[in-house]
Amino acid sequence: MDGVLLLDKPRGMTSHDVVNLVRQVYQTKKVGHAGTLDPDATGLLVIGINQGTRILEYLTAADKIYEATICFGIATDTLDAEGEVVYEKEVKDLPNLEQVITSFKGEYEQIPPMYSAIKIKGKKLYEYARKGIEVPRPSRTINIYDIQMISKVRFEEKKAYVTYRVKGSKGLYVRTLSHDIGAKLEVPAHNHSLRRVASGRFLIEEAYSIDELKRGEAKLMSLTSALCHLPKVTIKPSRENIVKNGGHLPLSMFVTTKLTRVVNQNDQLLALYEKHPNKQVMKAVKVFHKE
Repeated sequence: MDGVLLLDKPRGMTSHDVVNLVRQVYQTKKVGHAGTLDPDATGLLVIGINQGTRILEYLTAADKIYEATICFGIATDTLDAEGEVVYEKEVKDLPNLEQVITSFKGEYEQIPPMYSAIKIKGKKLYEYARKGIEVPRPSRTINIYDIQMISKVRFEEKKAYVTYRVKGSKGLYVRTLSHDIGAKLEVPAHNHSLRRVASGRFLIEEAYSIDELKRGEAKLMSLTSALCHLPKVTIKPSRENIVKNGGHLPLSMFVTTKLTRVVNQNDQLLALYEKHPNKQVMKAVKVFHKE
C-alpha cells in the first residue's frame, strides 16, 4: 500500500480534509500531500501514501498549471471570493486586458498574501491577518512560463469576469496574480475561482473524484511510476542487498550523476541515488523498504 494517488479536490474541503479521508480509506496514518490548495479552490491534489510520503519532496518542486477566474470591480482582504470586501468600483470596460494578462509572462516579483501559511518570525501570516496586523512580506521571484486568456470578458452588475490559464513555478499565489492584474489595470480585483489542472507531468484528467475514492475505485500509482521524470537503473538480484543496506554503487552503472531511481527487475523502487560529493561513487539518498 505504498504509492501516489491523484485526487480532484472539490470546493469546500481543505487539503487536510482530503488527507484525513485518505487515511480512513487506506487505514494508515502515513499520508501527505504535495502543494496545498485553498478550501475554495478545486483540482489536482497529489497524495503520498506510506512510502509515497517520502517522495513528495521530489514532486512539490514541479511546475503547476491553474485556471483562474478574476472578478474585476471588487477587492477583498484575502484576495479571493471568501474575504471581506475592502473596495468596490464599477467596471464598464477593460481596455488592453489581454495584453496586460500576457505581460506577466516571465520573471515576476510577487508579494505573498497576508492570508497565507508562510511564516514570519515563527507565526503564519494568516495568524497576523486574523488579528488585523499587517506585517512586511519579502517579495519572491516567480517564473510565469505561460499565461493566456481562455474566455471572453463577461460584464455583469457593475463587475466583469474573465478566465485565464497560467503555468508557473513553485510558490506562485494565483490569488495575488489576479489581484496584481487588476492593479495593473487600475481596477480592484480578486480571484473569483481557481482550479489546478496540472502539477508536473500529472494531469487533472488522471485524477479520481472523492466519490471514487470512497467507493474504493481509486488506484495508486507506484513509487517508480510517480518518479518517472528521474532517470532509472535496473539492478541485478545480486546487488539488491547492497542497495537495501544503502551501500555505494559504481559510477559506471549510471548514465548520469544526478538523482536516479534504482529499481529491481520487478520495477520496484529500491532507492534513490546521486553522486557522492567526495568520492567517485554513487551514494544512496533514500532507501525504500516495503511496509
